[in-house]
Amino acid sequence: MVTVRSRLPMTPQSSPPSSSRDHVCLVCQDFAAGYHYGVPSCVGCKTFFRRTIMKKQKYICQYEGNCPVDKTIRCACRYCRFEKCLNVGMDRNALQQSRDPIGYTKRTKRPKKEMKTAIEDSSDESSGSTSLSPPPISPTLSPTLSPALSPSTPSYTPLAIPNLGNPKASRRCILQVLEDREKCANDLRLSDYLPLRSLHEALCSRSLLADPTFMAQWGQPSERHQMYDMRFVTQQDYHYWHERDWFVLTEYAKTFDVFEALDYQDKAELVRHAAITVPVLVQVWNSPDYGPDTIVFPDGTYFDKTPEPTRPAGLNRKKYQMLDLVLKPFRDLQLDATEFAAFKAVTFLNPDADITLPARKLINNERVRITKQLYAYMATKDDVDTAIERFARLVLMGTSMSKMACESKEAVWIADFFENIGFSTFARQLFFGDDVTNASGMIQL
Repeated sequence: MVTVRSRLPMTPQSSPPSSSRDHVCLVCQDFAAGYHYGVPSCVGCKTFFRRTIMKKQKYICQYEGNCPVDKTIRCACRYCRFEKCLNVGMDRNALQQSRDPIGYTKRTKRPKKEMKTAIEDSSDESSGSTSLSPPPISPTLSPTLSPALSPSTPSYTPLAIPNLGNPKASRRCILQVLEDREKCANDLRLSDYLPLRSLHEALCSRSLLADPTFMAQWGQPSERHQMYDMRFVTQQDYHYWHERDWFVLTEYAKTFDVFEALDYQDKAELVRHAAITVPVLVQVWNSPDYGPDTIVFPDGTYFDKTPEPTRPAGLNRKKYQMLDLVLKPFRDLQLDATEFAAFKAVTFLNPDADITLPARKLINNERVRITKQLYAYMATKDDVDTAIERFARLVLMGTSMSKMACESKEAVWIADFFENIGFSTFARQLFFGDDVTNASGMIQL
């Protein structure tokens, strides 16, 4: 019989595990890296506990002091996380000034997995700690960018959580916040509400999705948007749903603090750049499955690969691309609501839009943050090889969608030039600029 001696040092901070339970962090249920301060814990919770004690940090819970703490949302509420550290038995007296400094140490060689976990956890804490309260919303937003705004010193809170009428949303991680935000956006899409306003008014007003009073009144499905029967889509139906999706897009955009930090021209260009891709994603995602070549709107109108001679050729080509390049891959990947919400945010926050360099850097930073969280989430659902394949296929869809968007915008310009389609004033402002108005300066539907 061979006896294997444990390699874990016998110190107050570490002791050999005795059961399968010892392989799990008692704070967040992630894999434990060993015994730290008296209990099995992961590197992230060990680091968090040490930093809190050494820096004498004091936290406040914005709710009842019983926020959930697990490996996916352990950074949402630092007060509840620290309390759980104490409740599971972490001993603050086990810290030693000589062994547990905060800052640089000479111990530079660390296992790659441990180092990666610590870095990611530290990053999660920094992002989570700044997103626990909704940003103040001014009744009238300034259309100018602050002179102090620079890529190195952003004046916004990354992905701050809007008040969506659900207090539990602020306890959740970034991806869950995006999922809640997407649900509110879809509720607004299915409602009767569709205001008459210019593009400037749409982008400079407060976000309706962040107004719980408004959402309680208007965030209800309309009778018009119930599927009682199905019929092939008409040109009027296309107009109606495009207008609704563009309206919801402007409200969705304003839920991002990084968007609100931009000046008006950058806001308009970012929304203009997303005016094709984001509605395509929304229409594909919310379509019930009636086959691989059919997209159905909430009111039962649908389109497929049936040729439509009355529509411009470029817009017919866009329809075929939606079915082949977006609908089919979405169905194959079997995305869940969290993955879709994150991919939609990444698609919207596109630094390739015709925006200024400072705005581009801010948008890109936020986009990278969400993309990293998306991959981490996908990696928790499947084995590594499957997660990498699904993530790669999803991200590469962006290339196909960008090509589709460019061709579709050319088709829109040609259709407008030959007056093949009667675009509303709002749609023309969205695609061609704010100088396109009618006598009243309002949208004409």
